[in-house]
Amino acid sequence: MKKWTRLIIDVDYSPSDPGINNWFCDRTDYDKADVTAGKILPYKDSGGLFRSIRVVEASDAEVVLEYCGKQYSLTPESCTRKLDEDGRDYTNFYLYVSLKVEYVIENTREFFRQFQTRDQMARLSKEDIKQFEASDDPCAKFVLGRWHLVTMPEEDSLQIAEKNIREAVAAGIADAFNMLSLMYANGDTAEDRVDLEESARLRDEALRLGSEAASLRYARNRIAGILLAPEEPEVVAREIETLLAEDTEPNPEWYSVLAYAYETLGRDEDSRKAYKTGTEKGCLRCWAELAYWFREHGMEKEYENTMYEGMSKGCPACFMLSADRTEEEYEEKTPELKRHFTRWLSDNLERGLELGEGTCAYYLGYNYFYGALGFEKDGRKAGYYLERGMLLGDSNCYSFAADILEMYDPSDQDKRDAAVYRLKALRLGNDSVQSKVIIAYRRGLLNKYQDEIEKYWLPDEYEPDGDDGRWDAYA
Repeated sequence: MKKWTRLIIDVDYSPSDPGINNWFCDRTDYDKADVTAGKILPYKDSGGLFRSIRVVEASDAEVVLEYCGKQYSLTPESCTRKLDEDGRDYTNFYLYVSLKVEYVIENTREFFRQFQTRDQMARLSKEDIKQFEASDDPCAKFVLGRWHLVTMPEEDSLQIAEKNIREAVAAGIADAFNMLSLMYANGDTAEDRVDLEESARLRDEALRLGSEAASLRYARNRIAGILLAPEEPEVVAREIETLLAEDTEPNPEWYSVLAYAYETLGRDEDSRKAYKTGTEKGCLRCWAELAYWFREHGMEKEYENTMYEGMSKGCPACFMLSADRTEEEYEEKTPELKRHFTRWLSDNLERGLELGEGTCAYYLGYNYFYGALGFEKDGRKAGYYLERGMLLGDSNCYSFAADILEMYDPSDQDKRDAAVYRLKALRLGNDSVQSKVIIAYRRGLLNKYQDEIEKYWLPDEYEPDGDDGRWDAYA
């Protein structure tokens, strides 16, 4: 939930002469207490072109303004409106009104629901982050820590995240326990080790304290039977069905989890319906999940239409539409269509990356590295995107970066770095690299992680198939 604290009136203007693109602004702002019904709001206007603005009504939820006989509504959710535009003396003028809004920081379910998904964190503005940085409230500490962990904007974001999250844990914030649990599961704490037992302990405490995020995560773990959770998809499905029937304001994210449980149980049509309901209730991730359901069932047209609609709603994963096209499919296009497709795909992947989808970084890195799908071959750009994807926790980026390090006569350090990258990919759920992680460990490249590997990643009496050196990246 957000509240508005000030009303701002801006007259923006810029000379229209060719070659000049400087912008200027006359700004007038009012404290919330000064915005009252019936009041005329004088404002700076260098062009002298615009009319008076009158307050029709003002409350915590809405400000209604009258300008030139028309009424305009501003709310914390829709806080900017353009009222007018005009020009004189080769200068263009624009009149805008907006509300300065802030989060209401409080230890409530509604507050924490605003920060449960990656796209929510990616959409936080600089002003939002400044608000949380300036606050000593442990709820704000949690949000700041989660933002650093999810978006990784600084070189030391991981350390900043852990510090803030641990402070929130010390204050008893339920969602902070869940986040610290996730950090231990992924090996993201200062110890740089996976500790599933500590992760489970923190998760259970988060559940005891009422963390909805922990409940969502634990339900997914129980469907798959991972991270020391029992495998019980049918039990989870019944629990969610009951929750959705009884909760008057259920979290839309539960529809995604329910659909996942149905898929695991082979209840395909129930899964589709749950994903569809999730899209209608406001769960963004359900758009991509529904689209991939269609694709898995051979319904390509429905898949594409759903991905397009998901993009229009802001679903990050939907921006990967057509990213998996083959070179053969690309080469079938005309030169003009090739150029259009490459620009379109690049723009979409960039947007998905902005919204926190790390796999978009993988596709950008791959295409730039190989010069695929019309992208220019550029190792520097490939490295940039893969690094960005690794910071966002994308296992494919870690795995591909490891492969690149081992090309072209790798040094001993390259081999060690590649081994660590694959270990991180394995931590993030990429089981395809497990064989190479074990081989690297046995060759002494991961001695630092011996305890973790022997406890979690080294199956009893494990012998990788075909380990004769011919395919071994470390040979």
